[in-house]
Amino acid sequence: MKRIFWIAAMIGIACLCVGCVSKLVKIDSSPAFADIWINDDYIGKTPVYYKFSDQCHIWPVNKTEDYVVKANLGGYESDTKVFLDSPPLLDVSYVPDEIYFNLRPAVNKDIIK
Repeated sequence: MKRIFWIAAMIGIACLCVGCVSKLVKIDSSPAFADIWINDDYIGKTPVYYKFSDQCHIWPVNKTEDYVVKANLGGYESDTKVFLDSPPLLDVSYVPDEIYFNLRPAVNKDIIK
């Protein structure tokens, strides 16, 4: 009986020390249909939803999961937003619920004299 108790206790402790956190975020832009890249991976065209996830880690662990989100649209200047992982472990709350890019038209430097 004691053996079953200790096995159950160890399994319970192991379950408390492992965690995965994810967050569904809407990414949008003006104008719409901008290409979205997250950490050099193509995600799709705006508006798009992306699930940001902290990887499963055995706690405690030092980790860095920074996210670089880039928007590109032909005829407009590219824009980049960086979200640095500095909050407590297993928490993607540093990424907002919505990421919005207000893209500006590109300036043709050959026209300006």
